[in-house]
Amino acid sequence: MDLEFGINGGFGVEAARPISVDSSTPLAMAVTADTTEIGIKKFNNATDGLTFVKDNNITAGTLKVALKGIELQGVNCPIVLHISTHDAIEATNITNILAGLTEIKQSSPLTGIDLKNGLVFSPVYSANTQVAAKIDSISSTLWCPGSPIDNFSDVEAGVVDFLSNFGSKYIYHGTGYYKADGENIPMSSLIAGHIARCDVVKPAGGNDPFGWAKNHSNRVVLGVAGTTRNNGKGVEYYDSGDSEAKRLRKQGCASIVKDVGWRLYGFETRDIDPIWQSLDRVRAFHRMLAAIIKASKWARDREADELVWVKKSIVEFNNEMIGAKVGIGFEVFFDPKKNTAATVTAGKFYLTIKFQDMPSIRELNIELIYSDKWGETLINYINGGE
Repeated sequence: MDLEFGINGGFGVEAARPISVDSSTPLAMAVTADTTEIGIKKFNNATDGLTFVKDNNITAGTLKVALKGIELQGVNCPIVLHISTHDAIEATNITNILAGLTEIKQSSPLTGIDLKNGLVFSPVYSANTQVAAKIDSISSTLWCPGSPIDNFSDVEAGVVDFLSNFGSKYIYHGTGYYKADGENIPMSSLIAGHIARCDVVKPAGGNDPFGWAKNHSNRVVLGVAGTTRNNGKGVEYYDSGDSEAKRLRKQGCASIVKDVGWRLYGFETRDIDPIWQSLDRVRAFHRMLAAIIKASKWARDREADELVWVKKSIVEFNNEMIGAKVGIGFEVFFDPKKNTAATVTAGKFYLTIKFQDMPSIRELNIELIYSDKWGETLINYINGGE
């Protein structure tokens, strides 16, 4: 053993590592345009993208309206695109969009943008079952819950028939074109921008670092002034009682309805498990787990006693979530039933995190009851207090 003569110093760490969540939601979309500038591209925001559209004299395809829908929401977020040349034959466009989605799935090394917990979509073309299914698959792989899907049926039965093809917690169904800034814009691009904006902006104004854990329904979708659906009448909606909008929401399909402005109505998935039909819960759990995994990477291949600090970091992170009202309670522990002598010998450990998120109010029942129990008070009053 060699001696290191003298007095030697070094540094060690016995502290919880901070776990932070990136509240910037990247958007990734496969679109068409009348241009030869095709393939994977990225923009810092939708305004940069619209400058590209103007510089290249793009008028046909889905690129322009998609970017307009996002820009109207006033959100500044990175956008990854795959552009294919717009073709007069729709089947050719569908084939190119499917190929473009595959390119998006593998785009991170090219763009430097991690799409995890972002949104993947294809405005207009996602109304095609094959395209929607491909988006579902990619969103599941990349952890992109809430990826918006279009449908343009004017009748409820048509929407329900389309929905019957899906049962996923990763895609978010919407219906209709909406009039905004002189364009008929598909709901998917409006909602992608809406989600990205609400992930960082509070309903009452100001920034919210935990907006990604909230329900974004019942918020105004900026720029919307009408709809083309059902000859401009849109989805039938009443605040109380039965309506088409409510029935579609029960099926896991959202709408933009006129209710003190044009507001998003519905933030649910079509997952078969009721626990994961709450899109805000799905998105919050994915964000949290991604942040925990990222912050725990330092411990891989370290000595097992370092797990004390992994656990402590996660406890502190969950305390922050409770303080921010993202959740209402949690437990973090190494379950003795899973962590056996054999798993310890193999260097394999299981950390269990139990967490209950803060539920959003999806139904409030108010009962107004007539009662005559105060009639005597009135009689006394009109009798002059006798």
